[in-house]
Amino acid sequence: MRNPYQRKAAKTQNNTYNAQEIYKQFVEMIVGQGYVHALYDDGWALCATPTGQRAFAIWQSKGLAKLLVKDNWVNYQIQEISLKDFVEKVIPFLRQENTIVSMDLTPEGQNVLVAPEKLLLDIKNYLYWIYVQKPELFKDAKLPLPRNIRLN
Repeated sequence: MRNPYQRKAAKTQNNTYNAQEIYKQFVEMIVGQGYVHALYDDGWALCATPTGQRAFAIWQSKGLAKLLVKDNWVNYQIQEISLKDFVEKVIPFLRQENTIVSMDLTPEGQNVLVAPEKLLLDIKNYLYWIYVQKPELFKDAKLPLPRNIRLN
């Protein structure tokens, strides 16, 4: 006889993405829109990794960044950084300062951490893939040409 009070296990859907999928989607999104968001107030907002290393916080959307404008960052303003400036100025500076990139930091502290070298390489590879498919997207100079991105 079946127990009438026994609950059936809820069907679980696998809606969780692994960090690699989130990272890939992030790169595709920022290249597609041509910019990233960061917080600024007399300097860029930095956070720390669990090991204590400095990380530069960036977001793919303004709404996600807005969630963090509180507590220590209450006076910070959301700023757009063009992909071109991000690739040509910000990432080389982060490499020089030994600072990693924190993508889509949430109020709960969840994020994807990546070395600036890896992010630059993956952005370059994705831009190259787009350039082969649709070179006309690079005519307005909003997107950096992959061949002009220096990895060293």
